[in-house]
Amino acid sequence: MAKRRLRTGPTAALPAKPSQADLLRLVRLADPEAREDGADIVAVDVRVHAPVEADPELVGGELEQVWACRVVAEGPLPFDYFDRYLAEGIAFRLGGLAVCRGEVTDPADSDRGGPAVILPERPTPDELRAVLSGLDDSPKADVGDETDSDDSATDDTAPEDTTTADATPTEAGTGATAGTETDAAAKAETDADAETDANAEAEAEASADAETEAATEATEVAEVAEVTAAPGDDIKPDDINPDDFLYTVGDIRVLVVPEKGRPPAVQELLPFATELTAIELRGDDPEKVGALALRLADALNGLIVDRWRFRIDAAEDLLPPG
Repeated sequence: MAKRRLRTGPTAALPAKPSQADLLRLVRLADPEAREDGADIVAVDVRVHAPVEADPELVGGELEQVWACRVVAEGPLPFDYFDRYLAEGIAFRLGGLAVCRGEVTDPADSDRGGPAVILPERPTPDELRAVLSGLDDSPKADVGDETDSDDSATDDTAPEDTTTADATPTEAGTGATAGTETDAAAKAETDADAETDANAEAEAEASADAETEAATEATEVAEVAEVTAAPGDDIKPDDINPDDFLYTVGDIRVLVVPEKGRPPAVQELLPFATELTAIELRGDDPEKVGALALRLADALNGLIVDRWRFRIDAAEDLLPPG
């Protein structure tokens, strides 16, 4: 195969030649119906070419020996970048590097994205909060929760009586009348102030609700874009604001988004659903993240996939080999 075609990719550059049986086993984590076709393997409409020996220059000398598997889409993809995900997923599991459009990346170093629990239907916020509460004593919602306002009553101060004891009857009568008028005026002014305060508080609450709703919508749009971005796009961990995630469980962030496309790894869910939901997990410790994903999948009857949409059955599957 021409060097330029390997460099164009997507290509999995591996340090050792895998057997066809091992390669088929890995590809079937992404598509359970993957099959052998001569020396190649076909998953959906994507062909994984048999490994060929390549010059280490393909990966800039990062590997002493290189066996390259080029991945080629031959028909419609089940979801965007499936061919590229296949190349990166294979490279990750076999301790290799990925090459695409002349760029060499190490999937094991990538900290963008994480595993996801795929569900046949979206849980309600209350359902998910109840499940998370059962997994951790103090999950909290970062976005979308309503907070009760603290309405406290104000004390009215009675106006001072201006009537004097030594006033003449006429003056006393006048003073009483004046005191009554003063009381009525003060009460009217206090009622007006209270009504103004109530209106201002109602407007503040309405404004806060509108800001919360807008923030929630913006968060979902931004996070869906982050989750579904192609590997290799210029997305860095610092670009992800932890406050944008819906929930946190310990130091793990949890986000619920629609699952774009139909990953072949979760085909068994599709007869029961027209639209899939992904609970995306982010955290610094892959084993802890994987353990939480397994518990969520068990509680919600879902399936777990890694960032390349390969099926995950154990937390250790999220760790690079060796």
